[in-house]
Amino acid sequence: MKKTAEMKDGIFYIDKKPIFVTSADYPYYRDDPKNWDDRLKKIKAAGIDVVTFYTPWRHHMLKIGDKRIVDFDGKTRGNRDVKSFVKLCAKNGLWAVVKPGPFIHAETTCGGLPNWASSEEDPEIEPLDKSHKWYNGGKLLPAPLCSKFKGMVKEWYGLVYKNILKENIYPKGNVIAVQVCNEGIYSNGPAPVSGYDYSPSGIALYRKFAKDRKAEAPRDFLGVNDKSELKDYLKWAEWQAEFMRLVYKEYSSPVKVRAPLVVNINPPAEDRGLDHWLTRIIPERWTGINYGFTNWLKPVSEDRSSFERYSLLSKRKRGINWEENWGFSKLYDSRFQYPVVCVFETLLAIANGATGFNVYTVANTASWDDLLDNMYERPYPDSSPIREDGTLTKKYEILSLIAHFFKENSADLLGAGSDLTVAWGLYPPYAYLAAWDIPQDDWKRLGFEPMKCGYEGLDRFQRILRSRNRDFQITNIESATVKELSRYRNIVLHGGFFMDRKTQDKLSEYMASGGRLVFIGAVPSQDENFKRYDILKEGAICLSQIDGVLNALANTNGKLKVKDPSTQVWVYENAKKNIQFFFVFNLSERSGVREFSYSGKAVKVALPQKSAAVIKVKNSKLEAAFIKGLNEMYKNSTTPEVSFGKDRLRAEAPCDLLAFRRGNKWHIKMVK
Repeated sequence: MKKTAEMKDGIFYIDKKPIFVTSADYPYYRDDPKNWDDRLKKIKAAGIDVVTFYTPWRHHMLKIGDKRIVDFDGKTRGNRDVKSFVKLCAKNGLWAVVKPGPFIHAETTCGGLPNWASSEEDPEIEPLDKSHKWYNGGKLLPAPLCSKFKGMVKEWYGLVYKNILKENIYPKGNVIAVQVCNEGIYSNGPAPVSGYDYSPSGIALYRKFAKDRKAEAPRDFLGVNDKSELKDYLKWAEWQAEFMRLVYKEYSSPVKVRAPLVVNINPPAEDRGLDHWLTRIIPERWTGINYGFTNWLKPVSEDRSSFERYSLLSKRKRGINWEENWGFSKLYDSRFQYPVVCVFETLLAIANGATGFNVYTVANTASWDDLLDNMYERPYPDSSPIREDGTLTKKYEILSLIAHFFKENSADLLGAGSDLTVAWGLYPPYAYLAAWDIPQDDWKRLGFEPMKCGYEGLDRFQRILRSRNRDFQITNIESATVKELSRYRNIVLHGGFFMDRKTQDKLSEYMASGGRLVFIGAVPSQDENFKRYDILKEGAICLSQIDGVLNALANTNGKLKVKDPSTQVWVYENAKKNIQFFFVFNLSERSGVREFSYSGKAVKVALPQKSAAVIKVKNSKLEAAFIKGLNEMYKNSTTPEVSFGKDRLRAEAPCDLLAFRRGNKWHIKMVK
């Protein structure tokens, strides 16, 4: 069999075997090379299989006078010897994911870009925005696709390919994926639709996309008197995801070996920010690029908005959580010092569809030079599972429990599926217009209801369904095939006055095959050219308000029954193997037993406040469990306990618990 590393439908496969990715980020470039082997051994011992790491451009490509020096083997500084680092990963049985940027953030000066890759030092480089400098380093960020900067990036990627990837990409070596860019392009994935790129090169590319040499690129909504005037706003918004695709394609083109290319998209901003995010983040258009994400919100266990936005980020499309904050409490939020906060977030992402997790960062570090970063204090970060001196923390012990749970259950979890009864039908053009926040008076003048998609659409839909512990999916109705749409018994969306003919035809066929289509607000009556086309008016259900949406859905009286909405439960099931995974979250301020039922079987899980568990059941018997029985932040705890029907598991004392059943015997690990 041909050896391969690949991704399909958001799941990683090595040699055709599905792998739940347990990964940790280790910034070798901030540490002493003498520590590398020790840290990698401890990472492996924790149950982690994959090490991720940025390769900072400014760290490996130096400019001394007029001469540029490329260093991947440590000739100028020991921690530039990334070649040896990759080999050490392999020696310790760890896969590697290389993240060459070019912009990496990672709290590095200029986000990892060399000083000389800026318009201040090279007038041929166009700035993305003359009014905004990157906070660390004070340089203007380059227009991503201006000719000079693009050439520099491709040269950099070519060097990474030649020095790191060419001889180490699987099956030659242990590198199994390459991440392109960071959190969008410049950690700006959630930026407003008018956020970028208005540089000369950006405008030229937009006009080529629009097939109009004089096309205007709107920066603000200026009002409309006729619906035809909406088209400039639609086209510029449509360009946003295409711009991302072009950046990913151009930057990664020097990577000549076949390896999965991944991205790590950051969460949407609040309220209208969801429409901006849905406009730009359309992974269905990024052929060859695999969706993944990161999380730098407030603790999701403590902040409802963060909980909801992180859930949508994880659910938008299946993929790997490439950065979960396990180490930064001083720099971002002091509550991340507590393991329970990190555990809760990690499990919530997996509950919503993540096919792997990443501990960012797994180790504190304290050995970098001022060229890389002259702003942040040592250690970096401050509260990782492994301290800067190599000693282990409680976080490390708890990480080991989680990693071993998912490593042990990798195939069964990835072989299980979530409920496909209901999907939100994402129609990107609705987000395109909603993102401009068009005033009510303009819509009234046009004779249409305001366009809604994310804000007051998808966000409210999620809130309503989760209040009843109903799961749902997100499907892009513009790109999905009829076969893909037919996986869902119900598709719901906030309607608008228009929809392109191809999508209307697909939805009509979906209804003809037995699917239920529910519009909130208007049913489309025009096509993409604003000509009359209303084939969906017959057969579609139309609700004036979203609040009654649950009553309009078919076959939603599922197996899961939860009375208390502060107990949130997600279920993954493999019916053929009779396996279920239950992700259980206690959102309340009370510790105690959380109760629900599944297929008539009573389920009970004891949890402290704002904590979580994941339970595996096979053939109606408990088979494995991870229960976070300690809440370090609130200084309370419970004795972990779980029951499924009459089958029961209980620890002897308050602790964090990992349990596997082998035959009739339980194998248990505890962290007290």
